[in-house]
Amino acid sequence: MQFNKLLLIGFGLALTCAAAWSELTSNGIVREAVQRLDDMGYDLKLRAAALSNAKQANSAIVIVDIDEKSLKEQGRWPWPRNKIAELITKTQAAGATVIALDMGFPEPEPNIAALVLAKLPPPLLKTNSMLMQKILPQFDYDQMLAQSIKNGETVLGMTFHDVATVTTGPRPQPVMTLNNSDAQKLILPHMSGYTNNIALLNQAAKSTGFINAFADSDGIIRHAALLLHYQNGIYPSLALEAARLYLLSDIKLDMQRENNVITIDAIQLGKQIIPTDIRGRVLIPFRGPAGSFPYFSATDILNNRLPANALLNKLVFMGTSAFGLGDLQSTAVGSAYPGVEIHANIAAGILANHFPKEPTWLSGAELIFTILMGLLFSCLFPLLAPRGLIISVITIPAFLILANSMLFEKTAIVASVAVPILLIIILATLNMAFGYLLESRRRDQLKNIFGQYLAPAYIEELLKQNSKNTLAGESREMTVLFSDIRSFTSLSEKMAAADIKALLNLFFTPMTKIIFECNGTIDKYVGDMIMAFWGAPLPDAKHPRQAIIAALAMQAKVRELNPLFIERGLPALKIGIGINTGLMNVGDMGSEFRRAYTVIGDTVNLASRLESLTKYYGVDIIAGEQTYANQPDFVFRKLDYVRVKGKEIAVTIYEPLCTRQDLTPALQEELAQYEQALGCYFNKQWQQAIDLFKALVEKYPDSRLYSIYLARSLDPARQSEEFILPTLFMEK
Repeated sequence: MQFNKLLLIGFGLALTCAAAWSELTSNGIVREAVQRLDDMGYDLKLRAAALSNAKQANSAIVIVDIDEKSLKEQGRWPWPRNKIAELITKTQAAGATVIALDMGFPEPEPNIAALVLAKLPPPLLKTNSMLMQKILPQFDYDQMLAQSIKNGETVLGMTFHDVATVTTGPRPQPVMTLNNSDAQKLILPHMSGYTNNIALLNQAAKSTGFINAFADSDGIIRHAALLLHYQNGIYPSLALEAARLYLLSDIKLDMQRENNVITIDAIQLGKQIIPTDIRGRVLIPFRGPAGSFPYFSATDILNNRLPANALLNKLVFMGTSAFGLGDLQSTAVGSAYPGVEIHANIAAGILANHFPKEPTWLSGAELIFTILMGLLFSCLFPLLAPRGLIISVITIPAFLILANSMLFEKTAIVASVAVPILLIIILATLNMAFGYLLESRRRDQLKNIFGQYLAPAYIEELLKQNSKNTLAGESREMTVLFSDIRSFTSLSEKMAAADIKALLNLFFTPMTKIIFECNGTIDKYVGDMIMAFWGAPLPDAKHPRQAIIAALAMQAKVRELNPLFIERGLPALKIGIGINTGLMNVGDMGSEFRRAYTVIGDTVNLASRLESLTKYYGVDIIAGEQTYANQPDFVFRKLDYVRVKGKEIAVTIYEPLCTRQDLTPALQEELAQYEQALGCYFNKQWQQAIDLFKALVEKYPDSRLYSIYLARSLDPARQSEEFILPTLFMEK
């Protein structure tokens, strides 16, 4: 067993090394697998935190939503730009400080009046030229939109491209322009083209910001790029630029030069410092599931149904949550998350100066934690029982997840415990599997050992018990039974070997079945003798009762079998059974060459002698006094007091006759006469004893017991003894 534990510890240490390697290796497949585990853990942690956060109605950020209700009331998308202009104007009038549009206008909208003029015939056009010139501005929706944008602090959205080198519209304003040399050294996502708004709108807006969303390798959006690199310029995201305008600050970049590489470590926005990774990204600080920010339907603003002061001094993101408009993203907190709310979450994180953190020391700390967990549980799990392993594999990961979630909630540090948890689960599973194999081996050993002693159902019950029921020797109170065929030696001398074998097979099979049915354990067969015991390997509080039932059933079965033996030309059998109860030693005993599960002790020896005494008294079964005690369901006949040689104390022996319900009036009458005669005998009332035993012998001439007591009563030597307690000295 010690070797097995050492082997499991060795496997655990090997798995710990493999887990540590998985966190250090640059192997693409392994890194991808570990990253997926980390992402899954982060998503669960983020969703748990998001669900616990209440919706903040007093947020500085709100969303004006072109939702399904707006499309139903205002018409399908795209709306004419005069309606967008009206929406922006009414939003400004409601007190919005900054409006960020999560949408772009890369192409001009045709003036429908100009289109009509182009279709008019020249004579009609000349006649109405002055009127037409007055009408044209009324349908210049781009100009209307530009004017509404110009009237307030408005940020327009635009898009960068990383594949096709397509440029549409004027070049946006960068945060910083680099020289060619530095631009080559900068580690930021490099874009190949862009799609900007038309020049009229671009000039009217305070600034622009890109609205690109970049998913991780599994298609889930967890990170957001705050900066992108195009040619020699660095450009801000919509959320960053909107927050800058709201805070009335300038963007400053904390740039580091190392090994001919330029990285951006943080973005400073007034007093706010936003740590980023080397690619200018942050983990999106999702406030909660979709709808965690105050939403106001665009149609309610257009129809003047907005609550008072709902947009006062707010940073407003204007976008859409309508399903048909294609701006629903798969994020860490929801599979259909409005893109406009992603920007709102980023801006909220900037304003609160709160982002999930991944410090540079975190990877080293995670590695050390993985190794410590591996070392601890590699040594602990082999010492636990299966129940302890099951409890551990449930509670320990749950505790680590809870502790990790609390760390995230309190410090915003994104520590991963996915690898340690997986390692713990694998270690526990390995130990449980190994334990199962050992248990299966133990079960097979028990079946092999006890299969010849116990009934199959009893073996299954034994296997269900606790492991403390082993083969180790112990001392306990039990009942043992010896059964022997009377005069078998003389019978066998007259029979052929084949007939002896057939006889014993016909005899042992039903006897064994009876013992098994009474939950007994077969100790051994010795010639024609059967030895069985009750109370081991499983404890049995009713072991004397079970043994008595078995003995009575065995006698009844022999009487049932005898006609079959005679029919087959075999002799009829008669058996004697001795039963005794008391303290005895039980266990797997023997030599290194041969062992057996057996019982030994004075109690066992006496049971064997009791079986021999059945011949002397002419009875079928003899039971010791402890077997007789507290057995009201059976009818007994007291036989005698006997003493084993070397023992000073005599024991009372009894003959079990039947169960109480099988007691017949005739047997009851016989027992009453016998008890009266026996009482006279022990009270030295010799003449009365002689008369009563004579009557019993005359009535039951086949009873050897009555003849024995009649002879004793007539013996002058016994009558002259001062102390006449009858004893029978038996050799051990």
